Amino acid sequence: MNQSDSTSRIAVRRRAGLLSLFVLCLLWIGPILACGSFQPRPTPVPTLPPAAATANAEAERALALPTNTPVLIVEPTATFTPEPIPPTATPAPVVGGTLTIGQPARVAAGGGLNVRQAPSTAGVLVTRLGFGVRLSVLEGPTSADGYIWWKVDDGQGNVGWGAQGDGTDEWISPQVGEAQPVNRSPKVGDRVRVTMEAGQLLTIRTVPGTSAATVTKVNIGAEFTVLAGPQSADGYFWFQIRSDDGATEGWAADGSDGKRWLSPLE
Repeated sequence: MNQSDSTSRIAVRRRAGLLSLFVLCLLWIGPILACGSFQPRPTPVPTLPPAAATANAEAERALALPTNTPVLIVEPTATFTPEPIPPTATPAPVVGGTLTIGQPARVAAGGGLNVRQAPSTAGVLVTRLGFGVRLSVLEGPTSADGYIWWKVDDGQGNVGWGAQGDGTDEWISPQVGEAQPVNRSPKVGDRVRVTMEAGQLLTIRTVPGTSAATVTKVNIGAEFTVLAGPQSADGYFWFQIRSDDGATEGWAADGSDGKRWLSPLE
């Protein structure tokens, strides 16, 4: 084979190789030219209409807010206005100690204690008890007419209501103390003390009456026990009395013109 033929064959082969390379390029470049580059295209985002966009924004803000958030509600505070206190009646006076139902007491009023059927100054007067009379407290206290009232019993059948005091002076006292003479008529079984005026003596007689024989005369302060009486004679009420030693026994008048000669000890 000559050199020219060899050269021709080599040229043919080159042209065939170039053609193959050209075809291969077309296979790669064709899709690129038809479809563009191989980079991924961004996903399109749908655009909401204005109303929907607003609603969506409100919803997102609501979700962004914390849940169960306490809300402080400040309510107006009512202003307290105290009601005026109406005027009250004059309080009952408080005097002395405390009286107790079922306990003894004593008349402490110098002029005597008015005992009434009802706890009121308008109550019907039952009696007037003298200073020092021993009492039993039955009921109370009851406030009326500016006084504190107690229902009392003097043991002589006189039961009623007496005022404890006037705010300054005590009329019924819980302080009984030792037995002392009281201004009331004696009764059988009482222990009595002679309470004549100074310088006078009490006459004790054999029987009731101013004309009866004299047994003896005794001084102020002498004490006796009442055995019998009363008996009325010659304008007096007479009681049979006896001394503790039994040496003196007889009848004596208990008083005259409001003055008591024999006073029970209570």
